[in-house]
Amino acid sequence: MVVKGLSLTVGGGLTVLLGPNGSGKTTVMKAIFGSARVIKGWLKVNGSVAYAPAEVDGLVNLTVMEAVKTARRGYGWVNDDDAMNALMKVGIVGIRNIRLSELSTGQKRLTMIARAIASNADLMLIDEPTANLDPGNRYRMINIIRELANQRAVMVATHDVDIALMANQVVMIRDGNVIGIGEPNEVLTEGKLMQLYGIKVKLIRHNNEVHVVFPID
Repeated sequence: MVVKGLSLTVGGGLTVLLGPNGSGKTTVMKAIFGSARVIKGWLKVNGSVAYAPAEVDGLVNLTVMEAVKTARRGYGWVNDDDAMNALMKVGIVGIRNIRLSELSTGQKRLTMIARAIASNADLMLIDEPTANLDPGNRYRMINIIRELANQRAVMVATHDVDIALMANQVVMIRDGNVIGIGEPNEVLTEGKLMQLYGIKVKLIRHNNEVHVVFPID
């Protein structure tokens, strides 16, 4: 059994699955999307779902534009305008004619996120959206997630505590066990974060902002 004791309702806004590598975050997303089998328990999805995986096969012989257009939008396929709008939103219009096999890991991730955005799904599942991104793209991605969460339900699996701090609800998972579910100010405590990651954590509050620091001994 990969994930145990998870009872969760995902409505509008942003839900963040927060935890270390191998904790079960991606498995939860794959189960919701339908690509991982639920052995015990149940889930119900009311609406359409799009999934932007953390990894994509670089040997796929498609351009960025073609990859985005493989998404479904309602009962049809994504058209050129929808694809271009999504590529503009994540800032990769300039690489639309480059093949996935020629992209960096970060560019592939942005392509998959653009593909999910183009689908206009009711629920968007985004796995590790800020991993392998430079600071500029990371900043843009956080703003994109915030904007999407104002329009629909978004679930993000991440190690990035900054994304968790802006969520409507946070699910903290370690080794397949849920150690906390709730609003960020309830569950993102120094004690819980230390339990989650197994290292020292310091929360610094300043001018209504919360900063997470991992001190180095």
